[in-house]
Amino acid sequence: MAEVNQSCILMDEEFLHMDFVPDQSLIRLQWKGHARSGQYRYGLERALAFVRGHDVRHWLADLRGMTAILQEDEHWANTVWFPQLFGTGLEKMAILPSRDYFNQTSVQRSFTAVDGQLTFQVAWFEAEQDALDWLGKAEARSA
Repeated sequence: MAEVNQSCILMDEEFLHMDFVPDQSLIRLQWKGHARSGQYRYGLERALAFVRGHDVRHWLADLRGMTAILQEDEHWANTVWFPQLFGTGLEKMAILPSRDYFNQTSVQRSFTAVDGQLTFQVAWFEAEQDALDWLGKAEARSA
């Protein structure tokens, strides 16, 4: 996965840009600034529906521009949204962390809360290209 190309835009709103790269089975969510509660949930629900409907294997969560997540939305993501995501065929999620301290804290808390339930690999990256390279690496499978 040297670079993202041939992508199809799924959503382009003031708070979120979402696209899909079919030949890499990659959905990318690039959060932009503050997402109100309804926007945050709508974006995640739309991404989940797409992952389910298109058998997506790789997810790039670009949180670098995202600000704080409300505690109620964090709870919703942990108890409602993540359990549904775990039921998909997603294999890897790469995260580019936010520059916002409160967002970082919230996201870390979420992954701590769901740690024992994870059905896919999660890795954190500072550079987008490193994240894309990791997402593109085939994993060795034992017979």
